[in-house]
Amino acid sequence: MSNLAWKQRVRIVLVGSETSGNVGAAARALKTMGLSRLVLVAPECDPLGPEALALAHNAHDVLTSAVVVPTLAQALAGTVRSIATTQRSRRQGAPFLSPDQAATEIRDLASTGDVALVFGRESRGLTNEELALCTIYSTVPAAVETPSLNLAQAVMVYCYVLHQQTLAQADREYAWNLVPHEALEQFFARLEDALHAQGVTPATTMTNYVARFRRILARIPLEPRDLNLFYNLLLGSRGPGRPELPQDDPP
Repeated sequence: MSNLAWKQRVRIVLVGSETSGNVGAAARALKTMGLSRLVLVAPECDPLGPEALALAHNAHDVLTSAVVVPTLAQALAGTVRSIATTQRSRRQGAPFLSPDQAATEIRDLASTGDVALVFGRESRGLTNEELALCTIYSTVPAAVETPSLNLAQAVMVYCYVLHQQTLAQADREYAWNLVPHEALEQFFARLEDALHAQGVTPATTMTNYVARFRRILARIPLEPRDLNLFYNLLLGSRGPGRPELPQDDPP
């Protein structure tokens, strides 16, 4: 299965949703992070109401294609694994996965069949009976003893970590296009010449004075466009002695 196909086997299940806006915002979270299967269990609001449609933004397709079922058992039918999200432990000794761990579990198991990620009601979460229907539990670590994430926020957290599972390392981090050593040395030599030309008289030597600039610029991961800016300050856009530096993508 491809790096993206497994996401088509992930069901995001909302149980007893009480606010249509949260349903719409959850649909938007799914669409933004490349998920599409939304299942609503006995919603207590209109999942296609004006607020839901407004907050869904460009995810109306996810919202209008959501499957509505009367019970959680029906929402979980045919899944190979179900992960219930909850604020606190309700079973002594039951393992609780972090969102990252849950995402890894879902990615690994979705190659074998559908996996469900289950969210409870805004006001009271999932009942003990509903939790018992699910295979394992997950919670979002928080800085307070009684965390209270909005439903749509919680959905976004999990959709985000699920999407991270599809990204190569190069896509998760910025790829620096650093200026080579020779180009930096050429700049510092040109800087020293410019300072001499301007009549700058250091307290010690010009080499020691330029070393102060070296110390400052050493703290910055310089790319060609950055060094070009320094050349603009030093020489002007067409100043004499300015080397040709490769251009990278604009910011």
